[in-house]
Amino acid sequence: METLQALQAQVLQLQKDNERYRCMEKCSSQLKETSEKASINCQNKFPEGISSCQLYLSSPTYRLVGKGKVHNTSGDLLHHRPLPDGHLKVSVDVVLDKEALLPIPDIVSETTLLRDAIGSFVAWPLDLIFIDDEVFAQGSQQLSQKIGSRQKNKRDLPVTSLPKKRAFVPRYQISLETLVDSSDMATAGAIRSLDMEEDIFGYSCTETIGKEDLEHIFRHQELGVGVIHTYIRFLYDNFMRGNDQLSNRFRFVSSSLVNKALICREPDSCREYLVKRFMASSTNNLYLWPYNSGCHWLLLAIDPLKEVVYFLNSIDGEWTNYPDMKQLVDTSIKVFRSQRQARVPRTKSSNITWIKVQCPLQRNGIDCGYFVMRFMREIINMNQIEIPITYFDEYKCAHYTRLQLEQIKEELCQYFIEKRLLSI
Repeated sequence: METLQALQAQVLQLQKDNERYRCMEKCSSQLKETSEKASINCQNKFPEGISSCQLYLSSPTYRLVGKGKVHNTSGDLLHHRPLPDGHLKVSVDVVLDKEALLPIPDIVSETTLLRDAIGSFVAWPLDLIFIDDEVFAQGSQQLSQKIGSRQKNKRDLPVTSLPKKRAFVPRYQISLETLVDSSDMATAGAIRSLDMEEDIFGYSCTETIGKEDLEHIFRHQELGVGVIHTYIRFLYDNFMRGNDQLSNRFRFVSSSLVNKALICREPDSCREYLVKRFMASSTNNLYLWPYNSGCHWLLLAIDPLKEVVYFLNSIDGEWTNYPDMKQLVDTSIKVFRSQRQARVPRTKSSNITWIKVQCPLQRNGIDCGYFVMRFMREIINMNQIEIPITYFDEYKCAHYTRLQLEQIKEELCQYFIEKRLLSI
């Protein structure tokens, strides 16, 4: 009976394998004509090595279904087998159409749906792969219609430099919005969690992101603490992680533990947290603290060793307008001074140096959160403990343009996608 059962299992497995091979042959025959034409020298259209790309399907309609990376290397194999003619190996990162089928089912992993291939390699027809620089020049009509324009030569915003003056399409915002609509985040009250490790705020915690937070980004509305903290995590991951110079020079203060409401209700706990945070300093550190006054975001950059506080306010207000906040910072620095047993001149013993930075100013009542995020990005990018009173020459301007703020939103949306917080 054991032998019979084993033979029956083998027969069933052979039947499954046969069915998968027949399915693959059927798909291959449908793509044969396209593949033969593309296989002549189509690989030359792709840069050698690994490139970010967009994945399209042509049946039943021509549409964008996912995002990944194309591997254009000589002699490349897929699961130890040669790639079919007219195909390249791609890794799947993001799925935009949860019902999309793979052009060729993956026999090894028994995968037929694109959404089940996230994080793995599959074969994709050459003529349905577009590297990022080509997608919006050749096949972005659907995205252009969505934002009410038809523009050419669309590209990603650079991550470490200001965007050039050109027709702009919020690519990652559109992709993230599509993901939201296709996931359970489309329902009110849905949330996602993002782990914040101890090195970021001095304690480990979990940040909650709700559908409303994402809607505020898409609609360019006022931002909550969850979005601000997510961008801080983006800065930490993309600029500071693995870079000892930056991670030792810049640190963050949690807006969840120190804000106007808590300063008024629990001033002692706020002071204890700030002092503990400052005590982690071994050299000169600049602590970046997005402060929420209840209806407005501003940025404090605090050097506790030099006892200097840089005040960056995008509505040109004075720090005297926030007496509770100023008193907390001054008291915390004095306690920090006492705990490290520092000696200071008698003339300075009661004075903390506050510097109002002439930073770019907003022209509405909404942009303060976006300005604060960009301030933090530029300060870290300049890698300077001291902030010039007239701000950095490289970023000096009277007002940020909408395009400069859109860059911050694009980085946020790209980070949400790359962290797979909204996988379908």
